[in-house]
Amino acid sequence: MRAWRIAKQAYALDRTGAGGLYEGGRWHLLGVPVIYAGLSAEICAMEKLVHTGPILPVDLVLVALTLPDSPDLYEEADVAALSGWDVLSPSGASVEFGAAFLRSGRALGLIVPSAVMPEARNVILNPLHRRFADVELAIERPFSFDPRLRP
Repeated sequence: MRAWRIAKQAYALDRTGAGGLYEGGRWHLLGVPVIYAGLSAEICAMEKLVHTGPILPVDLVLVALTLPDSPDLYEEADVAALSGWDVLSPSGASVEFGAAFLRSGRALGLIVPSAVMPEARNVILNPLHRRFADVELAIERPFSFDPRLRP
């Protein structure tokens, strides 16, 4: 399976999930190592864009993640059972669900819809899972947003 990240060059190949240690997110608690990725480069770009401030970031790269293909390594979130998972400020339901998933270590990735575009999918990766060693990260190319996105 292929997934994508857009990150600053310095953090592009991070395998520790250190970002989760310093900031909470829609699917994890602050202090929990995690790596978010999009299942398409397009949703990855949209996600990065909505999480930036008014100035477009520089020094970004597009990272390809090659994930093990075993279906048993992934779980799909049943968001119908998670009221408010997609609200602007992440809700307790999605955060607690994702945190429990990460703590359990039962799968390498949790496949979730994007709150930006629910038809698209993201994958929440657990860098502490035993099969994370099989995940390959490679910088594909420099990435920059079209300046028309922030006039």
